[in-house]
Amino acid sequence: MSQEKVISMPIKDLSDLKVILATWYTFLREQMDSIEKDDFTRYLKTPVVYNLEKDNIEILFTGTEDLLKKFSDYVIKS
Repeated sequence: MSQEKVISMPIKDLSDLKVILATWYTFLREQMDSIEKDDFTRYLKTPVVYNLEKDNIEILFTGTEDLLKKFSDYVIKS
């Protein structure tokens, strides 16, 4: 298993949370051939944290460095 990394994405509105999590799920589904089933399930468990100091919500995406880079590129292209 490759070493896992975490990236954080801050958002202001809860309505954005649903869209971003749906994008993450769609991205993972498209990567099914390159992700093991257990990893897919683990990556879906995306922590969401409310930051009181910044008054925003942070979504924490976990995965390999390569997977997270692909997701970043995927979001930029969308």
